Amino acid sequence: MNGINEILKLMGYYPAVNILPRIIIAIIVLLAGHLLRHVFVKIIVKLLLSITKKTKTEIDDMLVISFEKPAKVLISGLAVYAALLILPLPITVHAFINFLLRLFFIIIVFWFLFRAADIVIYLLEKFINKTEKKANPALMGLFGKTLKILIVTFEIFILISMFGYDISGIVAGFGLGGLAISLAAKDAAANLLGSITIMIDKTYSIGDWIQTEKVEGIVEEIGFRSTKIRTFSNSVVSVPNSIMSNEPVVNWSKMGKRRASFRLNIPLNTPSEKIKQLTARIREMLVNDPDILNDNIVVNFESFGEGTLVILITFFTKTTAYQTYLNVVENTNLKILGIFEELGVPIAVPSRRIIMENQHNEVNQQVENYDYKQI
Repeated sequence: MNGINEILKLMGYYPAVNILPRIIIAIIVLLAGHLLRHVFVKIIVKLLLSITKKTKTEIDDMLVISFEKPAKVLISGLAVYAALLILPLPITVHAFINFLLRLFFIIIVFWFLFRAADIVIYLLEKFINKTEKKANPALMGLFGKTLKILIVTFEIFILISMFGYDISGIVAGFGLGGLAISLAAKDAAANLLGSITIMIDKTYSIGDWIQTEKVEGIVEEIGFRSTKIRTFSNSVVSVPNSIMSNEPVVNWSKMGKRRASFRLNIPLNTPSEKIKQLTARIREMLVNDPDILNDNIVVNFESFGEGTLVILITFFTKTTAYQTYLNVVENTNLKILGIFEELGVPIAVPSRRIIMENQHNEVNQQVENYDYKQI
């Protein structure tokens, strides 16, 4: 024990009492702090949550959850601080411990603010949803990330100022280097503005099936820089948001109905009465089909083709799901084939005649390339 006292004297501190009781008390304080931390979690937090669950709002529940982890660390830190104060340490060491306590307290406060940023976004989203406009989840996520970055930046500036550095000088330095930074980060700024434009215009959302000139697939993530798209070959493509906001994007997920359109050719010698019966039967079949919308049904004798007559058929399915759409079109095509068979009208392919001439412009050969074929 005398050896410890000698060491303390060399450090500039002369203990008035024996150090052993102080060490014992410090250990007891540490154990009490550890016990209080567990009591806080198991009893106080649960008690607060049980009280907040009885209220109509969820904000108080979120506040308690956000405060839980910082409070646990705060209790442990205060216990360590109290234990160090009990020990017979030099005045300079105690001054340094007080400085660390201030740093620790600021970190805890900003940690809580960082976690509570989600509450701000929740309130903003709830406020927007009360209006005619609905909050975009991707845009809310972007605002949340921005708010957290601002909180961390502000905390860093405060910590720097505590170490004696002039914040105004640092801010001025950022201002002088702003031009260089803006030139170097112009692409990043363009991508950020592009992401904001996409979210505000609601061009597409996470989970939508979109198509551009270069990529098609399901949107998995809309970030600050790029949009991640899962293609139908199961690969992931990252496209810069500056490109996505400036080129045409087809959002197939926003279809309210899906269009099917095709043309069928019948022989030129088909009687007009047969054509009337054919178009009437197909139109009636489409109108009575429960999977097809009754509006915008087109079944008409459209034109005279290359050696054939052309029947135009257009309709919209109620489903937009691709596989279900294919099933509906398949069933419709089979019914149309049945109508052709019942009326005895063949489906033809265009007929073309190739005439080959010799040097004296006399007909040498006539080749019938295609003729009517019944399916």
